[in-house]
Amino acid sequence: MNSNRELWRGLVAIEGIDGAGTTTLSRNLGASMKKLGISFTKGCEPTDGPIGKVTRNALPARQPVLPNTLALLFSADRREHLYNPEGIRKVLDSGRIYVTDRYFFSSLAYQSLDAEWEWVDHLNGEYPLPGHLIYLGLPVDDALKRISGRGSREIFEKADLQLKVSESYMKSIDAYRDSGMKILELDSRRKPDEVCEAAMDFLKELF
Repeated sequence: MNSNRELWRGLVAIEGIDGAGTTTLSRNLGASMKKLGISFTKGCEPTDGPIGKVTRNALPARQPVLPNTLALLFSADRREHLYNPEGIRKVLDSGRIYVTDRYFFSSLAYQSLDAEWEWVDHLNGEYPLPGHLIYLGLPVDDALKRISGRGSREIFEKADLQLKVSESYMKSIDAYRDSGMKILELDSRRKPDEVCEAAMDFLKELF
């Protein structure tokens, strides 16, 4: 673990296994902050940028790439997310909050299934920590029920893999628990509005 990471106070990262509700929480947080007149920007990983699109194309099971290649793609897309002219750094410098649906903890959780955890961590070692991390916990059976109607599955959307991802998330978050980053762990079986309310209370020092 790189213990010398910068911590970007206005950066909020939402994490969780597939089906945990990261996108729903990101959307609901956006609606709540907009209602309060809070200045913010939302994004996600993979991004909609050119590298993000290549990364997304590698996720469906019909178009897999080598695990280390996928980890490199995610890291490259993350660099663009952080530092491109309209990226996270620019948003934070303007005084706004940035909420990202997934960040490098997703890489640690997912890419370390087939690559060394330490290598994935090193690959993302220069990227800053979010000031606030929200982890949505969900039993794998519940997660698979939620994603069963999505159509084509991504390469990680299998019960045995999601269980390993969940365990890897805990390892990854524990590795940074003493970093100064603030962490909120929520049970995403709760109603979406309850999850959002708890997240807003967690973030209130930013408003």
